[in-house]
Amino acid sequence: MVIAVAAGIMLFSEKKSNQPLKVYVIFQEDEGRILLETFKKKTDQPYELIRMSSGEASYRLLTLGKTGIDVVLGGPADLHEQLKNKSKSVHYLSPAVGSIPAKYKDSDGYWTGMYMGALAIGVNQSVWQRDPQLASLPMPQQYEDLLRPELAGKIQIPDPETSGTGYTLLASLAQQRGEHEAISLMQKLKKQSASTTFAGITSAQRLAEGEVAAVVSFLGDQLRFKNSGYDIRSVIPPQAGWEIGAISILKGGNNPAAAKQFVDFMLSREVQADYMNIAFSFPVTPDIPVNPLLASVKLENLYPAYRFDIAARVREQLMNQWRTGVE
Repeated sequence: MVIAVAAGIMLFSEKKSNQPLKVYVIFQEDEGRILLETFKKKTDQPYELIRMSSGEASYRLLTLGKTGIDVVLGGPADLHEQLKNKSKSVHYLSPAVGSIPAKYKDSDGYWTGMYMGALAIGVNQSVWQRDPQLASLPMPQQYEDLLRPELAGKIQIPDPETSGTGYTLLASLAQQRGEHEAISLMQKLKKQSASTTFAGITSAQRLAEGEVAAVVSFLGDQLRFKNSGYDIRSVIPPQAGWEIGAISILKGGNNPAAAKQFVDFMLSREVQADYMNIAFSFPVTPDIPVNPLLASVKLENLYPAYRFDIAARVREQLMNQWRTGVE
């Protein structure tokens, strides 16, 4: 992938540091490595990439003290809100931030959105049609459809404690339906699942490989496998949760100058346009064309009132209810 950098942004005027830029990557490692390798070619800046799930990154960054990590790349905005609330991130307004609408960035300048993704129900159509219990059933359109007895042990959801995808599902349900109903539905989905996965991408991968018939995960993860030839059908259920994938700079990192350069790089229009094409996410920068696989996707089903600040604030409370398994 060739990524150009916006000419109007002076990304690389500062002297390069020999200290590696350390980045927690919350989305797919191969995507993160492509981006960091391109950044390295532009700046000659060495880096260290550490792939983390959102829940794992949250635990490490919020509880383990100084980590030496410079940047958190990706992951739902509620993770970045937690970092802001716990004074773990620093204020930085990139020159590129002015082109990004207010709804996709922190009003205080602690994090900025890079992409938007929607939760979806994914179905492996080949598995579904070969299963004598499922072949005559309509494919699921809403979360409750996944509770049909014929689907017992044939679905999968990500664990909200470790997965940003799973927590987005739980938190959006809680905001839409109330915490009691959200926990009840999540526990029923857990009992219906073959297992709960550590990360959302794992659910999509197991769906593609035919290990389960249906999953809940982010649409972009499902389209990643559909684009590789797997027979996956995706539906955004009514009032579905969604994420803003964000970037923020951590307090106490070893390379703050390179961290700012990397944020500028990631928010440049050219990088945004190229990243959207490989990640199957919706761009937050206006007028960037979406990937053709997203062209027919309608976002009317998304829950418009979903708030990342509330999701961040009530995380511990929701997680305690999830762990106890109280319906």
